[in-house]
Amino acid sequence: MNHQLHQPQPSHRPVPAPGQVAYDPASGRTGVVQAVHGVAELCFDHQMTSGRVAFLRPERGGVEWTADAGALRCPADGEGADGEGGAQHAHAP
Repeated sequence: MNHQLHQPQPSHRPVPAPGQVAYDPASGRTGVVQAVHGVAELCFDHQMTSGRVAFLRPERGGVEWTADAGALRCPADGEGADGEGGAQHAHAP
């Protein structure tokens, strides 16, 4: 299993890679990207619109979640800081 799989997005915005903090617009939270996998590698119903699924965890610990890797972006100041491990700064890999 390759936890460092990271393919460039077609857009010109920075795309968070494993070890970096990402904002998930679907949940409104930020988390540290743990891994990104193609949907063909998964053994569950991912229900994502892009071909990749990201696994995130709150920076200060907590319940992990999956997100559409194509929708993730670097968080803006205060974005996703919801008291549930939301982060407002870069995370050292």
